[in-house]
This record gives sequence, structure tokens and C-alpha cells, in this order.
Amino acid sequence: MGIKELMISFIFTTFLLSLLFIPSVLPFSIFQSSNHSNSSGRPEKPYPVSFAYLISASKGDVNRLKRTLTAIYHPANYYLLHLDLEATPEERHLLTQFVSDHPTFSLIGNVWIVHKSNLVTYRGPSMLSTTLHGLSILLRRCQWDWFINLSASDYPLITQDDLITAFSNLPRDLSFVEHTSHLGWKIRKRARPIIIDPALYSLNKSEIIR
Repeated sequence: MGIKELMISFIFTTFLLSLLFIPSVLPFSIFQSSNHSNSSGRPEKPYPVSFAYLISASKGDVNRLKRTLTAIYHPANYYLLHLDLEATPEERHLLTQFVSDHPTFSLIGNVWIVHKSNLVTYRGPSMLSTTLHGLSILLRRCQWDWFINLSASDYPLITQDDLITAFSNLPRDLSFVEHTSHLGWKIRKRARPIIIDPALYSLNKSEIIR
């Protein structure tokens, strides 16, 4: 076989191999571009930061809860609604129907309702336990940067877009909760009242016992 025939055979073989290789590369390239991956290979977030909200309400608060949720809603965030045990079954049904029938909530899927509700006493330990319960649910269900705890009576002073912009340049490990057990001289002056929260052992809501 001459050099000319050898070159033609080599070019033809290379062309066939390239045809076999192209189909295995194209789907991977298309998959990456459709997910808008960045240089690290992870999908880019459409918003710089996201917030997780726990909105708590009680009997007679459904309308205010819906108002607050609508006012602070943003597709970048996540919302967990807690209607405590004092609320009536009709109120729970109204809230569930409101969330399920809302076109945006259903499309984005970032609004949830706590089905196993707690009885909450204002300023009592049950209030803290409900907050921790909500936090654990949000940590399991989604990824977010900051947690905000609200009640149905709260109402925003700024838009969520402004809030996202303001927090976009802050370090993600920044916490706004300050706590220390080093009280110094205050430890001898601190009163230590005994507080009993009836919501921890009773289904009837009442004030905390000091």
C-alpha cells in the first residue's frame, strides 16, 4: 500500500471515529448549559441570598397571617406557617385552602404549613420550643442563609427585594443573636424566677406561672 492510500485510509478512519465520539459529548454539553452552571460546576442561584421565615399565629389570626405572608412573599425565600392548637379546625382549613389555591405558592412550592401544631404560651418555653421545631423543619426541607421569626401581627417596612440586596454582601455566618454565659458581677445580682408553662402539660391555654 502506497503512502497516498495510507493517508486516505487514516483520514477516513479518523472521520469515522469522530462521528462515533460526537453523540457522547453533545448531551453532556447541552445538560450543562441548560442548568446555567458556573465554573465550580454547581447551578447558579437566581438570587444572591434567601431567607427562611417562620410565621406563627393563633386563634383568630388567619386573616392577619395571610396578609403578612402575602406582604413578605418572595420566590427566593421559604415560608413555614404555624397555627397553634388553639385555632379551630375551620381556621386550619381556610389557611390550607388559601396556600393550596394560591397560584404562585403552588407553582414555586416554598410555602408550608406545620400539621402537628403546638400549644404556645406567649413568653413561655413553649414559644421557644415551637421556634426550634420550625427551624428543624426548615433545615431539613431547604437551604437558606438567614432565619426570621415573625408573628401574624408583624408587617414589613421594606420590600423583600431591598432586604435581599442589603444582605447580599454580608458574610453568611453573620448572626444577629448575641448570647454569653459570662455574666461577671451580674451573676450575683440576677434573679432566678421559676417559670411554669402550662402549654407543656395542658391542652388549655393560660398564662405562664411564676
